[in-house]
Amino acid sequence: MTDHRDQITDVVALGALVRAVRIAQGFKRDELATATGLSPKFITHVESGKSTAQVGKVLQLLNELGMRFYVETPGTTFTKESLNAAMKRRRSRRTTPPEAA
Repeated sequence: MTDHRDQITDVVALGALVRAVRIAQGFKRDELATATGLSPKFITHVESGKSTAQVGKVLQLLNELGMRFYVETPGTTFTKESLNAAMKRRRSRRTTPPEAA
């Protein structure tokens, strides 16, 4: 498979790309739903560009299709270490029980 990079400027463009990749890989919507644990209705919403789709679930869908998600941060300077530290702090907050926080 050849890597292809598209600039996504809105949820409609993302949905169209997800649908095109799903079809190119031979997935039926129900098959992709079973593979990801997401509902066929959710996949329909993503593919139609519904703007309220949950980002975490969208990333799960992209991952199952072998798609990568990149974000450009022009003019922003940070190190990989500072990004990893921020992610570690955020993850630990999610896994810490409320009474321990």
